[in-house]
Amino acid sequence: MKQQDANKLMAYFLAFIMVGSVFFYIVFQSIPDQQIEEETQTDLYDPEFWTFNQPFYSISDALNITPPGALNADFVDLESMSPQMAEWTKTVKPILAEVDSIYKSNTTKMFYSDMKYDNNRSFLLLSTMEPQKNDFEFIVSPYDYDYHALLIRQEGGLNGLYNVMGTPVMLAPQGTVIDVLEITTTLNETVTSYDTFGGLLSKVPDAPFQTITSNVSFSKQYYMGIRMNNGSYERTSAYLDVNPDTLKNLTRLADNSAQSGFVEYNLTRNGNYTMLRVVSQDLLKVLPGNEETSLLPGTEER
Repeated sequence: MKQQDANKLMAYFLAFIMVGSVFFYIVFQSIPDQQIEEETQTDLYDPEFWTFNQPFYSISDALNITPPGALNADFVDLESMSPQMAEWTKTVKPILAEVDSIYKSNTTKMFYSDMKYDNNRSFLLLSTMEPQKNDFEFIVSPYDYDYHALLIRQEGGLNGLYNVMGTPVMLAPQGTVIDVLEITTTLNETVTSYDTFGGLLSKVPDAPFQTITSNVSFSKQYYMGIRMNNGSYERTSAYLDVNPDTLKNLTRLADNSAQSGFVEYNLTRNGNYTMLRVVSQDLLKVLPGNEETSLLPGTEER
């Protein structure tokens, strides 16, 4: 081989080595980054934690797994609402934004209840989200209830609260979480907060916006639900032992409903229960007014 040809071959070989070195450097350098990304995604969602599974389509479903002692409760299903109704719901229920922040995700359904055990106060928050995440600071409790992992929150403001992940996700103080798990795992019939409100709830249709309370001044219990029905907005309000002044106002408005532009404004009574059904194509028109409330639903007496 001529010296000139040998020199050319050596130059090509050195060039190949240099290019190959850069290529393999890029390839192998990218592997740790991919591994880090995969580990981060695992931290955001660990399927081993997502074990809780209960029906969660209405306020009745949620109250059926809520321990006794609920004073009031809200249920919202944003996925089943029109855009206008969803925006209104976020305005009147700012807790939805807080739940988004708690889980760093988009809340799709939510149930919240203030609770009272004797003189002790508690709460229960149930929710679903999209995408599903457990992207928060926690430690795993050594107490594993029937194969459900209990995650103890570590962030300020949530420190010491317990999460159980699943459908729905549960957030509450430890005692309330354990009570819910006992209700959902026992084979025996148990008392729940549904037993307190079941009479009223049995007389109303399910709806994507529901609120119920036993802590108002105008009736022993009050319920309100709003849904879409045949292209119109429908509000159902229900009262247990409504007071005479509120009943008088409801009756007066029912008598004058034809002049108010409602598609329907129907007031009925059945024993201790009073039912009001209001229908309009205008969402704002079906919202309750001062004729029904001296306290907002769910507002506690001070």
